Amino acid sequence: MEGRYIPENIEGKWQKKWEEQGTFRQYGRERKFYALDMFPYPSGAGLHVGHPKGYIATDVIARMKQLQGYAVLHPMGWDAFGLPAEQYAIKNKTHPSKTTRENVATFKGQLGRLGFTYDWDREINTTDPEYYKWTQWIFLQMLKKGLAYESYEPIIWCPSCQTGLANEDLENGACERCGTIVEKKPMRQWVLRITDYADRLLEGLGSLDWPESIKESQRNWIGRSEGTVIRFQIINPKLQFPNKSQNTDSKSQTKEEFIEVFTTRVDTLYGCTYVVVAPEHPLIREQLTDNSEQIAEIKNWEEVRAYIEETKKKTEMERTAEGREKTGVRLEGIMAVNPINGEEVPVFVADYVLGDYGTGAVMAVPAHDTRDFAFAKKYDLPIKNVIMPHLTDKKNPPREGKKSVERNTIHALVRNPKDGKFLCLEWKNHPWTTFIVGGVEDGEDIVEAAKREVLEETGFSNLRHIGTLDRKVRSEYFAAHKDENRVANTTAVLFELEDESRESVTEEEVAKHSVLWLSLDEIRNREMTCAELDIWLGWLEGKDDAFVDDGALTDSSEFSGLSSEAAREKINAKLEADGNGKKVVKYKLREWVFSRQRYWGEPIPVVHCEKCGVVPVPENELPVFLPDVESYEPTGTGESPLAAIESWVNTTCPTCGGPAKRETNTMPQWAGSSWYYLRYIDPLNQDVLVGKELEKEWMPVDVYVGGAEHATRHLIYARFWHKFLFDIGAISTDEPFRKLCNVGLILASDGRKMSKRWGNVVNPDDMVRDFGADAMRLYEMFMGPFNQNISWNTDGVVGTRRFLEKVWKLQNRLTTDNLPPTTEESGLTTDNSSATSPCADPLAKTSGQPTKIDCLLHRTIVKVMEDIEAMRFNTAVSTLMILVNAFEKEGTITKESYGIFLLLLSPFAPHIAEELWAGLGNPESIFLSTWPVADLALLVEDTVKIVVSVNGKVRDTFEVPADATEDDLKAKAFASDKIAKFLDGREPKRVIVVPGKLVNVVV
Repeated sequence: MEGRYIPENIEGKWQKKWEEQGTFRQYGRERKFYALDMFPYPSGAGLHVGHPKGYIATDVIARMKQLQGYAVLHPMGWDAFGLPAEQYAIKNKTHPSKTTRENVATFKGQLGRLGFTYDWDREINTTDPEYYKWTQWIFLQMLKKGLAYESYEPIIWCPSCQTGLANEDLENGACERCGTIVEKKPMRQWVLRITDYADRLLEGLGSLDWPESIKESQRNWIGRSEGTVIRFQIINPKLQFPNKSQNTDSKSQTKEEFIEVFTTRVDTLYGCTYVVVAPEHPLIREQLTDNSEQIAEIKNWEEVRAYIEETKKKTEMERTAEGREKTGVRLEGIMAVNPINGEEVPVFVADYVLGDYGTGAVMAVPAHDTRDFAFAKKYDLPIKNVIMPHLTDKKNPPREGKKSVERNTIHALVRNPKDGKFLCLEWKNHPWTTFIVGGVEDGEDIVEAAKREVLEETGFSNLRHIGTLDRKVRSEYFAAHKDENRVANTTAVLFELEDESRESVTEEEVAKHSVLWLSLDEIRNREMTCAELDIWLGWLEGKDDAFVDDGALTDSSEFSGLSSEAAREKINAKLEADGNGKKVVKYKLREWVFSRQRYWGEPIPVVHCEKCGVVPVPENELPVFLPDVESYEPTGTGESPLAAIESWVNTTCPTCGGPAKRETNTMPQWAGSSWYYLRYIDPLNQDVLVGKELEKEWMPVDVYVGGAEHATRHLIYARFWHKFLFDIGAISTDEPFRKLCNVGLILASDGRKMSKRWGNVVNPDDMVRDFGADAMRLYEMFMGPFNQNISWNTDGVVGTRRFLEKVWKLQNRLTTDNLPPTTEESGLTTDNSSATSPCADPLAKTSGQPTKIDCLLHRTIVKVMEDIEAMRFNTAVSTLMILVNAFEKEGTITKESYGIFLLLLSPFAPHIAEELWAGLGNPESIFLSTWPVADLALLVEDTVKIVVSVNGKVRDTFEVPADATEDDLKAKAFASDKIAKFLDGREPKRVIVVPGKLVNVVV
């Protein structure tokens, strides 16, 4: 080939040939690989350069895998139902079906110009009735199994989009789509019991090769909590409250009313000092009636009502924000009884408790919960410490075989007001520095015990009590002076010296330790023998907060002394025996609100019959078609636009034949995207959603690429649907996506997301026109780590275009003393069963002694393959660039080496690679060839660069054979004139040699 590199002359040509010849439909091979992109929503704006980044990545992988001998499935389709498409159509006064067709055509054309390996015979569209027939079929199977049900509870309502939303559709308390603050609105809806699969969704994460951040997001979103529902009896017998146990039939007799709370820390129950209910709790909701007798039972009802109204103005995010000041109102006239000890505690309504999490009520233990602590401090409520931190002294841990003694102790912290220093003891026979430590006798006052110990051990007698830490600390250590293990339940007592007068101490005390005065900084930096040191220092520095970790119980009746874990079991058993509590599992995950009060979505395949109730549409009558209508704007009443289409709504009941009405709510956009990857496998099957044999061949998906923003919506929904389909025998795998890779955003050059609003969008069509598809593909893979957000720079495309021009010109350097490598001569075969092993026969052997360029070429083979497998596309491209630079320095290049290079380049820049490959005389497509395999003998570098430094500063470098010994390196270093100058005849004190890297001479 001659002339310049002109992409427009070759790219369209090869795209057409690949499609006509079915180059990427090699499905008959034994090994299978399924590469999948998160299919796009085809917007009217078309693609910008950020969208193809993930698609290029899967295309690179797909091409390499085909060259390695795999049958590769790499499909594409359209997620075209849902609010975005409908809103766009309304704005442009067209029908969503028309805009969807037009948008799909635009997207498909743009993708086609980038030369992807998509098999367009498998193209799917979620709005195609032949596709959503099976979406409706899956819904009916869920209905049969009780996973789909009607609900009339309040739902999240977006007043702007005029539709209900799932919890996952929110962002900071607002509609993720339009940013409008949402509200709760009672409405008939369809719901899916996703929580039935919560445990399996959690357990399955362990087997997945996914980014840990995505798995952690799903764990947090599901939010599994093992805890206890506890019943607190309400003291207010006339109060009407639905969560109750009726003991008598007579209205005039007393009824038992309860507030049920959910807690994961039943071990802190003795520390409960008040109860909090959410503003949405039934105790409050039941008061919002016209029954004045009920309202009268909350004596400050008007204050409570005003607080409820104010709460409605806040988002859920605002109510639960970290660090936000807690607010609430006490329910005057109502008390609750702690079932474990019979104590009466007040009841508050507070907005930091949510009505739809747990039971909508909490027992407040301010000593051991941060939110409760802040609330208690604000409203001056009691704080009862019932959990002691449980520590082990790391310097003197308990020793096996020694007896253990438990006792109550004090640490006396004595401050001298003159200089702020604290009284410590430096032990003479042990490497210890301690505060004043001593035991508390039975019945002895804590403060008096502390004074006694100070007097006995130091002689200081005139002390003023400043305070006592209201939290005990349990610590375990080995007391060497007693040769026993100690379990100490310690209280800290703070004193100040009234004066420095001292009494004499015993000779025994003088022999054990001496007095030492230390500042807080000195204490902090000294090796103090005190496991509790951080707690004491925090107290002295004024840090005041809840202790929220497990520990050991105190002031908890017969459970005192138990560990938190042991106490939870025993307290749960007592509560259950008394009928006051039950162990349960709760989830943050909400049931999936599956209704949308909009037009552009899959019709829900049920009818409503006055006689038969909800009746599923028979499966042989699917799909239920979405009617083609002119008016599809939302009604604003909460009803779907479909409700006004009488000719469609009115139908007959499949069960009794009587009049019935179709369901007018539609499915959310997430319905069709929850299973689309299965339909790609068998897109034309009229009998089942996917054939079982084909599904077994291809599933699970080997690599799935898309944005991290789908972690808690699509990726949870798809896993839920997949597990359900597995349970009913429709598919053979329990998880859909074996490996997940997140694609980082391509931002505009100004660092913001690309948007028409900002005027910073870059169109890929312009890049293809100006630089060629291969240059754009190469740049998007080279611009930085694949999973990181990176700003666009068109100069980068200029750079990759220049690189490809270098590649093009290399053909002029080819030697003429060997023939173009044919498939047989080069070792290329379509059977590449050994291609993934670097130990397999090499693609091409050079005659005679291998050169540096031969070694570099074969190292490049390994590096590019490993980098593609690991999604390190940028370093794979840089490795190819290094090889091209090395080629340029050579006088000539063998056609064999050039052919190997083109194979390595082909996944990234397929059009130019195909053109140059054909120019070498190869009759078949480069993608029907075989991925090169490195020769191990050529991977070992024969020389290495050694750095020589004197006293840590680099003074010289040299190359030596890779197997050079330490003596060889020393000899070479000392033979250097540069090094000799710095030695100046002196003998070095030391010579440090790191084989293969450096020699450091110390003089």
